Amino acid sequence: MTSQPPTPALYAEYTRKIQRYLWLRTGDTELAADLTQECFTRLLARDGDVPIERPLPYLYTLAGHLLTDHRRRHETWRTGTLAPEEIDSLLDHRAGPDALYETQRKVDDIQAALARLPARSRRVFQLCRVEGHTYAEAARALRLSVSSVQKHLALAMRYILDQTHTDDD
Repeated sequence: MTSQPPTPALYAEYTRKIQRYLWLRTGDTELAADLTQECFTRLLARDGDVPIERPLPYLYTLAGHLLTDHRRRHETWRTGTLAPEEIDSLLDHRAGPDALYETQRKVDDIQAALARLPARSRRVFQLCRVEGHTYAEAARALRLSVSSVQKHLALAMRYILDQTHTDDD
């Protein structure tokens, strides 16, 4: 089809197709009719400087965008009106008491392993892994060489892994 200005003829020719397109995606006759009206309203209100070469694909695209906008507004509105018991059903229970207990147990195991480390290795681990210092910064703070810091950190990491690893991990 050649370029056409938006006219009532376009409405007469394409309204049923657009409404059917929207109805198939929503299942709601009234919503499809409302969005169809809005689609043609926007088509008529658009600046006519650039002619529409293929009106039907343009209208389908416009209708799809309107439907997306409607769904976004509708879903935002719906989430604000959920009853408390409905909100509870949406919660992710993966971080339930059992997961929290397991996490706390692992933290306790790591703390116990750290407490058993030699003082210098524990301090190197704290500076490099907990506080985020570089090897050079930790070496200056502890008056050690960078290679000594690296060795103490490797020893601490290996020890912690060995002490906290279980067969069910």
